[in-house]
Amino acid sequence: MAESRATVTTEQGLRCLTRLCRHWSHKFQVSFDEQRGEIVFDPARLVLTRFEGGLTAVIEAPDTDTLDHLEPVVADHMQRMVADETLQIDWQR
Repeated sequence: MAESRATVTTEQGLRCLTRLCRHWSHKFQVSFDEQRGEIVFDPARLVLTRFEGGLTAVIEAPDTDTLDHLEPVVADHMQRMVADETLQIDWQR
C-alpha cells in the first residue's frame, strides 16, 4: 500500500472537511464528523483530520500510479472548498 500525506494550514479546516465530504458523498462511500472525514475511492481512500489551524490529508492507494492521479484531484477539490484562500498543499510520500 502506497501513502501520500499533506499538512494544510487553513483557518477553514472544518469548512473544507465537511464540504469536501458532502461533495463526494454522492459518488463515493463517505463518513465524517467535525474532526475527521474518510472518502473511499475504492481501492484508494482519503482520510482528512482537522487540527487547530489546518487539516492533515492522507491518501492510501494500492500503488504510486494511483497516488499520482489522486494527489492533484484531491488538492484541486480542497482548493475549491475554500475558494477565498490559497492553500499550500505539498504531498509527501
